[in-house]
Amino acid sequence: MNKRHFSQTLQGKNAQKLLRWAGFLAVTLWTLALLRLNYWRIYDNTFWVDETWSIRLARMSLPDMVKKTATDMHPPLFYMLAMAMNRLLGDNGPAYHLSALLPYAGILFLACTEVRREFGLGPAFLLVTMMSLMPEPLYYNVEVRMYSLGAFLVLAAFLALRRILTRNRLPEWVVFSLASLGAAYTHYYALISVAFFYLILVIPSLRDRGFLRRTAVTWAVAVLGYLPWLGVLVKSFVSTSGDWWLQEIPKARECFVYFFGSWYLAGLFALTVAVFLFVSVKRKRPDTEEKPKMPVSPDVLWILAGLGSMVGTVAVGLLLSYAVRPFFVIRYLYPLTPVMFLMLGFCLSRLDRTKVLCFVLTAVLVVYLWPGYLHIRDDYKYQDMCTAEFLEKVRPGDNAVFYMEGMADFRYYFPDIPERTNWIIEDADTSYTEIWYFRETTGQPQDIPGYRKELVTEGLFTGWYYYYAWRYQAMA
Repeated sequence: MNKRHFSQTLQGKNAQKLLRWAGFLAVTLWTLALLRLNYWRIYDNTFWVDETWSIRLARMSLPDMVKKTATDMHPPLFYMLAMAMNRLLGDNGPAYHLSALLPYAGILFLACTEVRREFGLGPAFLLVTMMSLMPEPLYYNVEVRMYSLGAFLVLAAFLALRRILTRNRLPEWVVFSLASLGAAYTHYYALISVAFFYLILVIPSLRDRGFLRRTAVTWAVAVLGYLPWLGVLVKSFVSTSGDWWLQEIPKARECFVYFFGSWYLAGLFALTVAVFLFVSVKRKRPDTEEKPKMPVSPDVLWILAGLGSMVGTVAVGLLLSYAVRPFFVIRYLYPLTPVMFLMLGFCLSRLDRTKVLCFVLTAVLVVYLWPGYLHIRDDYKYQDMCTAEFLEKVRPGDNAVFYMEGMADFRYYFPDIPERTNWIIEDADTSYTEIWYFRETTGQPQDIPGYRKELVTEGLFTGWYYYYAWRYQAMA
């Protein structure tokens, strides 16, 4: 190699290195900008009833919290995170919102690091954008519920699964086990989703004894790791099979469209994945006498794992709902959302030789989703303003009790005021000098002998509910 050729090679390597750093800087700055668009909502002080349930659990001691959530239909891992935020940052709204924002930030971190390194800038940009501007993520990125954490852990398990299929190194197996167990302890349907990742490991195990041993150990670790909570799962299923709050069963087509918000984007996903699988399977293999360890490429298996997880989770939810009683809400699929978005970006990047389709789709989505983001932002600000105005008029005394009609929950705002869900006002506990009655219906509520009643305020409270607040004061 002469000096001139060596110099040109060195310059080429430096240029490639500079381009990689420029790409990393670009995706990082874009990610921080989108994170900022979601971050402002941690100061939102409007919590609907499911969020206040999370806050109640976060205020408990660890044994009491685990015992309480064992009676619900959700495992305890998210509530442990919310509890940690409570202990570290105090009993306030931003601390609780961070319990959802931090896992969302974890998804963005994986996009900027693992996804960028493994698949390129295009899929990273697309994943970050969709997880930051799509309507469903805009809700769950900061909502004090377990969905954001479940999405982060399912994505981490899915990424570790690809490393297992392509590299088969011990650290990837460890990460896969931890992430999938974490998902199982976050949401029961996340447990179902990652279970299909485990099933795909059977295929390469059929031709590789070393892979089979690691698969068997991983399966055993999963069973032993979840065994302490398995009895709770069975007990919860039995107790709720006779009576639960759900009444309707979603349609299968609604479940598929849920991830993408429209038939157009869902159709693009289906077409892109189908073309990728067709091209990958039909692609000629190199001539070799060595028997391949897998019948298809690792990337095809990985995509099939994602599709199987989505279809399987929907199938299990619908089967349980039709066979027993409604057990399935579409939002239970949310932990699979970043997996679907990543699959779309991955398949686009593999089909596009010029590496621009992901960037084109990202740009189109920003233009398409931006008005929706502004609408959701303004809606939340309006809800927060209305809640503040409602609470400004609700000023209970030292000896007060709350009676609720409907789904209102004031425990976050007034933790020391006892609450009753007895909607028959004539049976109100008259040992209190002040009785507050919150109702969703108009008209005059019944009188309470010895009390003077007045309508204190009415308006939107915690976003979804319009309430009337009546105060009964004991007459001297």
